[in-house]
Amino acid sequence: MAREASLPPAFARFVGQVHYVQRVSDTEYSSSCPTCGGQAHPGGEWPDRCRWFTDGKPRGWCRRCGSLFWPDADTKPDPVALEAWRKEQVQREEARKRSAELALANLAEHRIWERYHEQLTEHSRLLWRKRGVCDSLQDYWQLGYDQAHRFWRDGHEFQAETLAIPIFGQDWSPLNIKHRLIDPPVDYSKYRYELSGVTDGLLWRADPDGDLSGHVIAIEGEIKAMVTAERGGTKDWQIVGLPGTNPAPAIVSQLRRADRVTIVMDPGAKAAGVRLANAIGIKRCWMLSLPHKIDDGILAANMSQREIVTMLRGAVRLSAYVTGKAK
Repeated sequence: MAREASLPPAFARFVGQVHYVQRVSDTEYSSSCPTCGGQAHPGGEWPDRCRWFTDGKPRGWCRRCGSLFWPDADTKPDPVALEAWRKEQVQREEARKRSAELALANLAEHRIWERYHEQLTEHSRLLWRKRGVCDSLQDYWQLGYDQAHRFWRDGHEFQAETLAIPIFGQDWSPLNIKHRLIDPPVDYSKYRYELSGVTDGLLWRADPDGDLSGHVIAIEGEIKAMVTAERGGTKDWQIVGLPGTNPAPAIVSQLRRADRVTIVMDPGAKAAGVRLANAIGIKRCWMLSLPHKIDDGILAANMSQREIVTMLRGAVRLSAYVTGKAK
């Protein structure tokens, strides 16, 4: 995780109310929002929904909830100037969205994930095998490798060896590529997306040809989902990989299509699983609680397909749970 910056002195009254403060430029900062919050994104990127500007009259604005913030709690801005500033921020946000759309179009046109897949060598295939993914599924899921992928940190570029995970939507529509850094620097996320501005609704699917209307096994982590799908099969369900314990609303919306969702979180994340179940619709959700990460257990015990299916079918229905009471 990056080092958190400090809000400009003009916004001292918001210290403690916001987190993940980053300096964007000489006159702009970003952070979570005092009103609607914000957590680290699935790929490890910090939330930047709230923008703080020091040029002209200092002010803050949340792109998510639209809240405005001023250094002085009693400030009453001129309505005409305020409306002009709102329009300026809307234009900035539209520019960001256009940039994301162009990046996604470039990903699809140039099929960038295929370049990473073509870079698989015996060395990198072995890295995938050690994580529990066989060669045939490395090819089917078009997994890849980059010996020296470029990243930025604190304004400086560095390179790192990565495993590349393409994220496809329905019918193999490309959505993004997730990089798993083999040896991430200290205080830096081990997961990063190829397209940093396109991170909403990225649900990894074991079978992009299938839909999400039946029984879905939703597992925290794409590689854990891969191992479960490889060893347990996908005949009776669709297996998907969640990008974290707090998936975005676009992912929740996809999971609501399912008749049944079995949630598999890492140990210690049961409360997050219950929150997710409530967001999906708790009456259709089950949870599988394990004392270990599911892929670690499968690989350590060399579990058979029958054993994995039996384990998954042992999930507990969550309809009796109430949000906030899970231990």
